[in-house]
Formats: sequence, structure tokens, C-alpha cells
Amino acid sequence: MKETKIGTCNDDFDVIKLKNFLTKNDAGKWGSDPKGDEGVNVVRSTNFNSTGYLNLSKVAVRNLSQEEFNKTVLIENDIIIERSGGSANQPVGRVSFITPEVSKQKFSFSNFIQRIRVDDNNNNAKYLFYCLYYLHSAGFTETMQTQTNGIRNLEYRYYLNQKFPKPNKKEQEKIAQALSLVDKNIIETKNSISKLEKLKKSLMQNLLSGRMKPDGSWRKEDDFWEDEKFGKIPIGWDLKYIGDESVSKINPLYKYNLNQEYAFLEMAAVENNYRGVKAYDKFQITKRNSGLSCYKNGDVLFAKITPCTENGKIALIEDCPTSIGFGSTEFIVLSPQKNMHPYLLYSKLISKNIHERAVSLMEGTTGRQRVPGKIFKNVLQIIFPRQISDQVRLVKPLMIIDRNIEEKVKSVDKLLVLKKSLMQNLLTGKIRIPIKVKNLK
Repeated sequence: MKETKIGTCNDDFDVIKLKNFLTKNDAGKWGSDPKGDEGVNVVRSTNFNSTGYLNLSKVAVRNLSQEEFNKTVLIENDIIIERSGGSANQPVGRVSFITPEVSKQKFSFSNFIQRIRVDDNNNNAKYLFYCLYYLHSAGFTETMQTQTNGIRNLEYRYYLNQKFPKPNKKEQEKIAQALSLVDKNIIETKNSISKLEKLKKSLMQNLLSGRMKPDGSWRKEDDFWEDEKFGKIPIGWDLKYIGDESVSKINPLYKYNLNQEYAFLEMAAVENNYRGVKAYDKFQITKRNSGLSCYKNGDVLFAKITPCTENGKIALIEDCPTSIGFGSTEFIVLSPQKNMHPYLLYSKLISKNIHERAVSLMEGTTGRQRVPGKIFKNVLQIIFPRQISDQVRLVKPLMIIDRNIEEKVKSVDKLLVLKKSLMQNLLTGKIRIPIKVKNLK
């Protein structure tokens, strides 16, 4: 067995340094500020992400000479490496692979990025990309970075001298093909999630405002009544404060037993999605535990302290493992009453107008402001169907979309685990693959 930077590899594989894979190795150009409509698109560190493929939604426009652009234009199968950047939680050294689609758009790259090109007579560029991607994702580049003035820099000479497994070109191609199939499934599933999220956003805007009926038809002008301040409201719907006694109770106190173990929820465990909760801790109540937020299944938690509110941390509790649970005082707990569907209240709270309005009314010193509970009782109003049966019909399509999103998120998580396992084993030859690679779908 032979040692490489990404692990011990099969004896059938050669081991060579990164620099010996390459025919090209150069840094980019940042250029100058563009003048008027002049300028070219230049990829920089902010366009890198954890996927290995560039996020090109916001690309810098810079002025480069024609000669500089010709030298730095990215072509298919180029690999670019982040030489400066990173953060406390993310070491420098992210990599991105230039696909045919990106190549056609004619991007240059900045001076904080290194471009390498593989000797394709003996090697497969995508295979080397996955070696470098695994090097970073497994955290190996953390030992290859220096930090000056808050900027993390990749020790590039050291990086170039790292040893990697080198199977023959045919096997490199097979390995790259297998990993590319996993990536394809991940990308397609993520795109499907994005489409569902856009659909949900559109439905929320139209269903929760009452413009659209649950059956997909649109209400007519005479289907509304008008409130002087709020505006148009569907007939059969009510306009009430969120903290109205018929809508929800704010920070309710539930009965609990001393010295009994209950579920505890930290702010860090709250995510911005339907289920909202990653994990509960175990917590034993004593006389010293006064002042904690208390909740049960069906309650909605609303983060009230900066910076949590900036991320819109709001969770609908549906899987509390004990009869009641406890959380920090950073939560405002809203307990829906019998005439209010919990998911409808949750949907109202995550809506942009309610959340932004709540944040705009925060009180306290800068950096430590809080959303006051009183605004739910006398400021923030919502409209909703009077009958609970109508509420159920209203939220049903949104809940179906959420369940679909949740299942797809789980699929992505499983694919990421599979990808990590495959990289660990295929790149080092611990597992060898057949010549024909079947689609993983």
C-alpha cells in the first residue's frame, strides 16, 4: 500500500505529486475598475462554494486588456483553486471545475485564484478535481494555510508538492464518471427543491392573502370586504392581532414536575425550515430553572434577540419527545388556540411582512435588541379563515410541498454521504469499479 495526502492507496496505483499532473499552472488578474459598458466577467473567491461548481449569480466586472483576458479566460476542464479567502469554519483551498456551460460564457479569474490544467494525454481532469475537492472537504487543507491580517492564504508550493493516487487514465475516467453521476443527482435534486420552494413562496403569497382559493381559483372583487387600515379581506375571514386570545397565547406556562427530565431546545438547533428543529437536549427541571421558555407540540417559536432574528429563526414544534419542552429566553412562544391551525400561524409568522415588521420594532441597545412580546398583542395583525375546516384546506397544499421538500432534502443528505464514501474508496482504489457505470437513479 502507498501513502498519499488523501489516504493509503492501492498498490496498483502510482503515486505522483500534484504538480506532475499539470501542463498549466497560473494566477489570474484582477484588473481595474471598468469604464462605462466596458469590462469582462471575473470569477473571485465569493463565487466558490462547497459543491465544487461555481455560483455565478454575482460575478465581478473588471477591465482587462485583451492580452490579459486571452491569457486568463477559463476553458472546459480547467480547475481553479481558492488561494486566499476562507474563514474560521472553512479552510482556504476550495476548488471548482469548469464545465462546458461555464466555458462558453467566457469568464476570467482574479489574482487570488490559481488555475491549473491537466495533462490529458495521461490523466483525466475530472478525476484530479475530485482528488482536490476531497482534499478540501475532508479538512486536509487546514494545515496548508497561513493567516496574515485576517486573510487566510494557501501555502501553494506545499500544496503543489502533495502526493495523490494515480491510476491509469481509463480507471481515472471511470472513477470520475461514477462521482459525476452522484453530483448530477445531487444537482437535480437541489434544483427540484428550489422549484418547490419558489412554488411554495408563490402559493403562500396568494393563499395566505386570500387572493387564491384552496382549489386554485381566484376570488373576485365582490368576494372581499375592506378594512380601513388593512385593506381587502376575503368574506368569511377575520382580522385579528396574533396575540388575540382566540388566535394564540404568548409565552404560556405549562405544568411541569420538578426533577423530571424534559426536552430542551437551544437556539442553534433551530433551522429555517418547516420542521425547524435539528435536535433536542435532555434537561432536568429544578427550582433554579425559572424564566425558561416553555412549549409543547403545536407551538411556534419565534427568535426575539439579535442576531437570531436576522436569520428569521422560527420553528413549528411537531416532534417534541416529552409532553412539554423548555428553551432559552431568546424564544417567544406562541401557542395556537383551538380556532387556529398551528401550521397556518407558523406560515403567517414566516411571511416577509410579519417578520420584517417584528424586527423593525425591536427594542434595546444596539447589538442586543429584542422583539417585544407586546407587539403580537397590539401591533401585528393577520387575516385567516374563520372556520378551522377552511384553514385546513388552505394550508394543505403548503404542507404537501413541505413534505416533498423534506424528503428531497433527506435524499440530498444521503447522496452527500454516498459521495463522501465513494471519494474515500474510489480515489484510493480501496474499491474498484466495473468498466460500465450504471445510472444511480
